Amino acid sequence: MKNYRKSILCILCCFLNVILTAQTYRIDSLNQVLASCTSNCLEKAVLLQELSHEFLIADSAKCRIYALQALELAQNIGSKQMEGAAHKVLGDCYLNKNPYFAHAHYKEAERLFLKLDDREYLFRVYHNFMLLFYMIDDMKNTTFYANKVLEMVAERENGEYEAFAAEFFIGMARFKDNEGQEALDYYLSMYRKAIRLNGSYYTQYIAWYCGKLYILQNRPREALQYLHLIRKFFESDKANIMPENYASCAEAYAMLNQIDSAEYYIKKTLNAPILTDEARLILQRTHSLLESGKGDYRAALESYKKYHHLSDSIVRAGKTAETGRLKNWYELEQKDAENKHLQEERQMHHKRILNMTIALIMILALLILFVFYYRKTVEHNREMKKLHTIKNKLFSVMAHDLRSPMGALVTMLKLANKKKLDTETQAQLLQDISNRVDNTFDLLDNLLRWVKSQMQGMIPAPVHFDVQEESHTVTDTLQDVAVAKMITLNNRIEKHQVYADKDMFDVVVRNLTSNAIKYTSANGTITLASELVEKMLVVSVKDTGTGMSQSVQDKLFKLSETQSQRGTNNESGTGLGLVLCAEFVKANGGNIWFSSVQNEGSTFFFSVPV
Repeated sequence: MKNYRKSILCILCCFLNVILTAQTYRIDSLNQVLASCTSNCLEKAVLLQELSHEFLIADSAKCRIYALQALELAQNIGSKQMEGAAHKVLGDCYLNKNPYFAHAHYKEAERLFLKLDDREYLFRVYHNFMLLFYMIDDMKNTTFYANKVLEMVAERENGEYEAFAAEFFIGMARFKDNEGQEALDYYLSMYRKAIRLNGSYYTQYIAWYCGKLYILQNRPREALQYLHLIRKFFESDKANIMPENYASCAEAYAMLNQIDSAEYYIKKTLNAPILTDEARLILQRTHSLLESGKGDYRAALESYKKYHHLSDSIVRAGKTAETGRLKNWYELEQKDAENKHLQEERQMHHKRILNMTIALIMILALLILFVFYYRKTVEHNREMKKLHTIKNKLFSVMAHDLRSPMGALVTMLKLANKKKLDTETQAQLLQDISNRVDNTFDLLDNLLRWVKSQMQGMIPAPVHFDVQEESHTVTDTLQDVAVAKMITLNNRIEKHQVYADKDMFDVVVRNLTSNAIKYTSANGTITLASELVEKMLVVSVKDTGTGMSQSVQDKLFKLSETQSQRGTNNESGTGLGLVLCAEFVKANGGNIWFSSVQNEGSTFFFSVPV
């Protein structure tokens, strides 16, 4: 990772070289203005701060001198704004040379700008904190400050580049030492985003990392597409060379067994002014591949051993550097601890107030918990009462609506068996028996389906089917019942493909149509229709029956409150079918509703996904 960070800095230098020429004229102008400014005032502090910023790239020593002068002057005149700006420039000056000094200056700048609520300078400080912690391999803090940058980008009009940089560093922290497909997908995405930004500073580095990951996944052809893009970029700028890129090209060609091309890029790597650890590691892997391809397995093994030896050496050096970094951070933390100790005495009374506040909050929390559990208990009791009511309702259904028709059926069968009935009466009784059996069967079917749904839960099995064809299958079976009551049953549902549980759909249509027949008098009309509303098909069942009073409407779809309503031919009803319809419709992602006017009729609607 250290070599990756060096690569980023090299790429940044390519772009910064272009700026140096333009800076010379501005520096001369600022020096002339500074020479004419004799008094120690805010204007002079601003000029010193601007000069220090201009020398940041050209001459870090002069940058530091001007920044220290600006800091001293800002402290003398009491300008916290300029003092924070000077600390920020000093942090920039130390960023590449001594990150620990840079950290101290950035922290002071952050403290001052937070106090001033200067969001613009805070944004710049957080951006540089992100770079600082990435350079010292502190990925936790890198991610923390990158997220700070992203939060503040939302407040700016033009922050697309800064947002990209923050996302880039978050990804670097997240995918550190990750060489899998997820990391590759991330860098490919960042590369496309960098291209859309018309060439971000990080574009070349991201492209190189894409190529590296393709190689590690044994996909050298894809890797070469990105590696050659970087090669052309650096070869167009003679002052900058990226040896890792040449080494990766050699490795990719070695994997493709193109020995001449591989050896060509090995030479290009070795001729580079600086040979980084990463480049040397790649070369050792490449030598092992080439020697293995030539059949010299002994030499290939030796190269592979050298690769592992070099890798271990780099890791040990990294651990030594990490130990030094931790030591320096410890010293800085010790200094911070001393400063905090001086402030602790001033904050004692604040702690007492805080303790009292915490105590009050705890008391309030206990009170809230008490109220919460009390409400939960009340709600539980209410639910138990509801379940008790439903249980009584079910027993009532079984005791009355099932027992009564079965008793009448037994009586009729006894009379018929004793042959005490004439032919006309016997035919009428058989018709009555048939009607009662149908009603009782429907009731039992609804009851069993409802109990099953309560015990096993609603688990629909949706399929695609034609709603016209399926609804006709249901209404055809009910035509005889409608004809017997002299009711016209019209099915005008149009052809539509829906996605729902077919059995549940049948139950809903059958129950709604049966109810319409039950509560419609002779010479009445029942019409089934459909209408496409957005992505739902709305099916309606309209009748010219008795309608419902407001009190009945208010209790509909509630099993615990429904009352038995007799049909126009004294047919029994429980309300269980409508409860089942509501549950089936909702389980399939639809809704059910109705409109009704007493003595004029009712219309029930339900929706199904198309």
